[in-house]
Amino acid sequence: CNRSYPHSFCCSFLWERSVPSLPMSKPVDKETEKVLQAVKALFSESTTNEVRNEANKWLLGFKKTRQAWRVADAILSRPGLSRDAYYFAAYTLRRKIQYDFGDLSNMENRISLRNSLFQHALRHSADKMIRMQLALAVSVLAIHMVGDQWPTALKDIVNHFNRKETAILLLDILTVLPEEWDNPKLSTPKAMRRKAERMFVAHTENVLKILRTYMHTAGNKADLQIIVFKCFLSWVRYGDISPEALVNDPLFKFVFVAVKKDPLFEISLEVLAELVVHTDDIKKYQSAVEVIVPNALQLRGRYDMALNQDDSEACKGLARLFSEMGERYLGFVMHPSKQSEALLKMLLKCTEHPDKRVASITFNFWYNLSREVNEKRYEKVRPLFEQVFGLLVKPLKGVMAYPRTVQQFSDDKQIGDFKRYRYLAADVLVDTVGVIGIKKVLGALLDLIKLEWNDYQKDKSRWHGVEACLYCFRSVARKVRPEENEILPQIMEFLPKVAANSALRYTATLIVGRFNVWINNHPKFIQPLMKFVVEGLKNEVPLVVSSAAFAFNYVCLGCAEHLARNLIKPLFQVYLNSGGLRIQERKEIVEGLTSVVSKLSIENKQFLQGLTEIITPLAKVLQAATESKEIHSDDNKAKVSNALDLIAQAFLQLPEAGAKQVAELLMKLHPILDKTMDKFLKDDQIMERVCRCWKYGIRASKLYFKPMIVPLLTKLSQLFPKYPHSSFLYIVCVCINEFGTKPDYQILMAHAYTTFSKHGMSKLTSPTAYQNHPDVVGDYFDMQKRYLHHCPHIVFSSDLIVHVFRCALVGIGVEHKDACSMLMKFFATFVKIGRELQRNPSARIPNREKAINMHKGIMSEHGQSLTNGVIQGVAFRLPYSRIPFCVEVIEALIHCGGPAEKWFVEALKKIPDTESPMTKRQFLICLFQPQEARNQRTRSTKEIIKEYANAVRSKIR
Repeated sequence: CNRSYPHSFCCSFLWERSVPSLPMSKPVDKETEKVLQAVKALFSESTTNEVRNEANKWLLGFKKTRQAWRVADAILSRPGLSRDAYYFAAYTLRRKIQYDFGDLSNMENRISLRNSLFQHALRHSADKMIRMQLALAVSVLAIHMVGDQWPTALKDIVNHFNRKETAILLLDILTVLPEEWDNPKLSTPKAMRRKAERMFVAHTENVLKILRTYMHTAGNKADLQIIVFKCFLSWVRYGDISPEALVNDPLFKFVFVAVKKDPLFEISLEVLAELVVHTDDIKKYQSAVEVIVPNALQLRGRYDMALNQDDSEACKGLARLFSEMGERYLGFVMHPSKQSEALLKMLLKCTEHPDKRVASITFNFWYNLSREVNEKRYEKVRPLFEQVFGLLVKPLKGVMAYPRTVQQFSDDKQIGDFKRYRYLAADVLVDTVGVIGIKKVLGALLDLIKLEWNDYQKDKSRWHGVEACLYCFRSVARKVRPEENEILPQIMEFLPKVAANSALRYTATLIVGRFNVWINNHPKFIQPLMKFVVEGLKNEVPLVVSSAAFAFNYVCLGCAEHLARNLIKPLFQVYLNSGGLRIQERKEIVEGLTSVVSKLSIENKQFLQGLTEIITPLAKVLQAATESKEIHSDDNKAKVSNALDLIAQAFLQLPEAGAKQVAELLMKLHPILDKTMDKFLKDDQIMERVCRCWKYGIRASKLYFKPMIVPLLTKLSQLFPKYPHSSFLYIVCVCINEFGTKPDYQILMAHAYTTFSKHGMSKLTSPTAYQNHPDVVGDYFDMQKRYLHHCPHIVFSSDLIVHVFRCALVGIGVEHKDACSMLMKFFATFVKIGRELQRNPSARIPNREKAINMHKGIMSEHGQSLTNGVIQGVAFRLPYSRIPFCVEVIEALIHCGGPAEKWFVEALKKIPDTESPMTKRQFLICLFQPQEARNQRTRSTKEIIKEYANAVRSKIR
């Protein structure tokens, strides 16, 4: 049907939780009229967006009510209504049966629904979209009831609909039935779905008889034949057809006839591919495989015809079939024969297809084959497969080549899809190396690039082949040993020749970066290749400049000692000339230069001198910016941000041996960082960058940072109440890590804890505040967690932690990923520390008994609230992806003993009951099993919690 329904309507369950339910006391007729009016408003072209949205919200709310059962039934029974009304009613009834079947606890109601549903299906069988919704409804109802309430479900369905005028309806029901018993989203418990599956599968032969009858009566009616094949496909995929039944079934034999007919070609290929999947146990289905393989190989001519006719869709379907055969019948492929060799040749031909979508279909087969070939038991036939993989290099290069339509190499989005196929082909090339060895692959690529270079010399617009060869070399870089001395020297000498073409230059430059370790082992190439790279920094194409910065960084990392000895001055010149580049490129250059500076002598202070030469120009930028008359202009802020980013980058990865000299440099930098902070206190982004400089500076200088920690934390403590930047909190976190256990800093750490805890709480007074300030939430509770870990004596020295815990409970429903993660880690750490206090007496806590009693008091007062919040988060409050964050808290609560089990019992009372095998009682049993039983269970606590969450969420959806 061409009619498309609004996405918000079809995905209505996303909205339902926020929509109020309608009163259930009103008469059904009035409700029916309201629904019909709302449906009309929803789908009418003359309706305004505002009215349409209101109608949609109203209908979403109505569908959650029990009244929706009767209204949907009434609409479907009423003649002369619009198609939209019938579709809405059918859709609503289907979803009610799928997700709210528990509403109909009375057997009489269920039987009444079944009878009514049969009548609706008959009445609306002519409309495809409505028919399909009702077919799904019948199928799901059968799965719900087939166990004990309707054991003759399949027989009754067939008897009721097996007539000429409802043949399509019956076939639709039989098609979706297997799909639904395998649908994990169905509210029916898994055990019941498996029971339903067994009962229906037992009647597979009867279904096949029906399909054979309809296929026979279809004659040359392709439309009906397609529907029959779709149903056959569904039962092959989800049923259990024995080998004998399959081989002797006329439908199986007819597939090989149908695939040669154009109208049936596509569906026949799909059925064939599924038959291959179904018969992947070659020994069990040997007789079927012996029929499938030769018949499928007869389609090689059909592939050639499709290729000549540029019919990519037909080629795609055939490539999928051949690839499925290769993967499923891998044992057959590994034992050479004429048929297996023919299949390999066919798969090679598919990989050579000019359409990358077709070629990529074979990639998974080549991956599986490469793993199998390397098995010791196939040593004797390995040479044959080495020959095949040797032939694979050229077509893979073809897949990696840019489309000929791409002539201008730039940041254009047109190459986005192509890159995905390129990456996949690169993986297969690496697999090829695993079979035939890197030397043969490099040799083949060298031969190819020579041919492509000759073509390029004749026609400069034909650069695509050369670029693809270069990309191939880049792809296998990690497989090349640093000692390789035959092929790579030729390639490295070749690279500077491609400088005139931006696409070639881009890939060649990335090769230089990727082979940095090899280059370090061949130092004669360092200077010429670094010259080639540096010239790329001046290129007009942004991507080329980015690649040059990347390669500069990686050559510096790989060849740092050589560069420190011989080329340090030219590198600094590159750095000083990089001011016009984008910030990411400048960071690459600073990172690379810093790695070289790190190799300079620390004893002779060459390291300090080099680091100072990096930092000094940046400090001057900050000094000028803070004194500028237009201090808050966008241009000035950009200069400040960039300078801070580069300073942070310079401190990021420095040798531990240089910590003292880093501290010396930080002492000189301290005043300008302070001044920058003072001038931009209201700018959160600049504050974050200043703090990042301190963060990396503290880590790089270690304990030598001692003279600066007091003024830094004092300043941050004074500023935080008025300027509560989250970045101030993570500076405290870094200081805790580095100095939290040092006796000399305990008074300072305690003062910081009090200041930041109090004023952090003042920002987080409501659930809305948690949602609006996720960065503060994350860093605040990260700080609390670190204090608990490193300085528990400070945390339990006052009752401040009581207020912090209450504050945390306010935001227990925060949905932001990082905020939720840190909040839950804080809760888990706090709960766990109670056991640690009791079991592991610590000299760091002078008054241990006071700490234990304080912890017990907090858990006694708030343990139930914490458990309620976490369980509700798992059940419905938090996004599903946040459940893993709750697991650690639940595990900590389980092990904390005391009234924990009682807390869970009370918390679960607020959660709806489920029909799933994972009921509340079973959930509790699983959580609180004795340790011995817990050690023997096959499922983790995380898996148990997720299973319960799935059960609850499917109930309340």
